Amino acid sequence: MQITHKTQPIIHQDDHAILLGYLGTDATAPLEDKLKQAKVVPQDEFPRDVVRLHSRVTVRDKMARMNFTYNMSLPGSNHSVTSTIGMAILGLQKGEEVKLVQKNSKKYYIVMEVSNPTT
Repeated sequence: MQITHKTQPIIHQDDHAILLGYLGTDATAPLEDKLKQAKVVPQDEFPRDVVRLHSRVTVRDKMARMNFTYNMSLPGSNHSVTSTIGMAILGLQKGEEVKLVQKNSKKYYIVMEVSNPTT
């Protein structure tokens, strides 16, 4: 799987610490790459419209012209940050696009809305 986006992902420092514990398999290699590339920021500097753990996110599949809503969760759920779409949109800001290439398919998504829990 290959994930391509134009900007550096932004990861909340608490999420970064939690997600490091889920690395170590071939399936999580894209997540590991994203965490290495990411700008890790504390709570007081974290933008409100960036996808993180426990975000409610609406993305638009540009090819299908359909919107989908996800609740980003820890592994064990189909909306997990270790799912294909979860790894693709984690750390992206509202309005950003991502290209996801798997085997013989390409998908293009736009992050339409992001709602984060208050802490």
